This record gives sequence, C-alpha cells and structure tokens, in this order.
Amino acid sequence: MGVRARMHAAPSPMAIRARHSQIPFPVTTFLLVNPAAGRGRALRLADAAFAACQAAWGAVTRAETTSAGVAAGLVKDAVEAGAERVMVLGGDGSLHEAANGLLAARVERRPPISVIPAGTGNDFAKLVGTVGLDPARAVAGLARGRIRQLDVGEAWGEYFLNSVGIGFDAEVAKEVQSATRLRGLPAYLVAVGKVIRRFRSRELELSAGETNFVERLLLVEVGIGPIVGGGFRITPDAKPDDGLFDVCAIREQTTLGILTKVPLAIFGWHTRLEAVRCFRTADLTIRGTGEGLSAQFDGELRAGGNEMRLRIVPLALPVLVCR
Repeated sequence: MGVRARMHAAPSPMAIRARHSQIPFPVTTFLLVNPAAGRGRALRLADAAFAACQAAWGAVTRAETTSAGVAAGLVKDAVEAGAERVMVLGGDGSLHEAANGLLAARVERRPPISVIPAGTGNDFAKLVGTVGLDPARAVAGLARGRIRQLDVGEAWGEYFLNSVGIGFDAEVAKEVQSATRLRGLPAYLVAVGKVIRRFRSRELELSAGETNFVERLLLVEVGIGPIVGGGFRITPDAKPDDGLFDVCAIREQTTLGILTKVPLAIFGWHTRLEAVRCFRTADLTIRGTGEGLSAQFDGELRAGGNEMRLRIVPLALPVLVCR
C-alpha cells in the first residue's frame, strides 16, 4: 500500500514534463485525466478510474492535463519512463492528443493505450468496447481484454485515430465544442440544426491514385473507424486495421437535402445515394481554392493551407480492447 499511497498524490503535469525522475516508479499504468472532458464529467470520475486501475494493475501514476496540447507531452514522457499501458479518462480529443504523444515516444516497443469514456462523442470508445461503461466496468473489461494493433492516419504533421473531416462535419464539431451541454448523438444533432443555417459548401479537388475529381462538396470524411460525431456512420464499412482509409464525399445539398439525409447517415444508408461518392485508399490529397482548409481531427479543430495530404500508417497503434 505504500507505493500506491504515494502514487495517489500525482505529480503535476509540469513536473512530469520537466524530468522523468518526477514520475514515481515502477510505472505500470499511466492514467491521464482531462478534467475538462465531458464538461467536467472526467474530473468527477477521476477517483473512481484511479481506484479501478489500481485494482486491476497495481501501481498507477496519475496526471491531469492543464491545457490543449499538454497531454501529448505527458504521455510521451510517461512512455519513455517505462509505462506498460496508458489509460485515458476523457473523450476522443483527449485520446487523440495522448496517442500522438505515445507515437512520438522513443521506445523500442510501444505500450497499449485505451480510453475510459468521459467525453461528448466517445467514438473511439465504441471501437474498444468501453462506451457506456462506468470506470469500474470499463477497466475490468480492459484488464480481461487483449491488445489489438490499429491503423492511424497522418496529415499536416499530426496523427489521427478515427477520422478527419472537412466541411460540414468540421463546422458541427466546432459548434459542439462551444455550445451544448448535451453528450453523444443528441449533442451533434443539435449542432447540425445550428450549422445548417450558416454553412456554405466549397469546391474541393480529391486525388487518390486513379480517383480524381473536383466538385462542390458538403463534406469529405476520411475514416479509419466507421462512426463519427457520436453516432453517425459516415464511413460505415471502415475497418480500423485494413491499411486503408474509407473516404465519403457528399455533394452540395440544400437545407432540405441535409435534413433528409442526416437520419440515413446515422444508419450508414446514405452511401446508396447518387450524391454520395465512397472509395478506399491509403493516400489522399484534398485541395481547395482561396482560403485555407479547416478540419476536425478526431473532433479536434485544425486549420491549415489549401492542401491536405493524408496517408495511412498501418497497424501503428497498440490498443487495449475489451474482449
């Protein structure tokens, strides 16, 4: 109990970033808490998650993020200090940052990462089998689980785990971050209703091998996993370990067209429509004209130039999943 008691007084994020010696040893499990995730839900669940990780794996090092971008450095340092697994208490954005830190770590063998869901969309939690579970049940399931190697994507010098979206869904992600207190699919449906009033499609060029076209598009979704936005199956046939992106491009729509297609996208039925073009590729280039592109990376907002090149990195991320 002596080691566990010292672990509970977790070192500050700045201390962990400063030098590895500030991380208690042995580092078997690193628990990263984003206190802002789920509008404070992760902070309320932090003690329960810590206790569950202790019960499952013994010694636990716990740290909290303090601002955007901190998580990657915390995880990188913890992994280089010997962490055997990384648990993230938060949402898709928290996991996105943590995974970028893990992938940047200079280690011979990367430890697995997983998520205890406490965010808004929790799309990656659906892939690992923890969605809808409280910390005790989520950790118990992961402790009995297995490690699965999953693909990641890379664009603009950043890795993503589940999806990159340009256009309508990026604006929806922005609205969700700034407006609603809801979680899951209802949060995104409310945001869709607000974005419809102001969104304007733009002309984009997509290039992937022999596939090349230019159209005014409502959105482009580049999926590794099948579900985005808390429950929309925009790329319903995507498999996170097949070495390919599933790309869905939807042509410009009227307000009525968007409203009638949203329910179809929840079930993945929109792919049958003439206005929808789907294909698979390991590399993709998206170009726009005029102002730079805006995108969501696993729900996190990014802005860049008028070109984005995306590539798949097959089986790069070890992920702990429930059986």
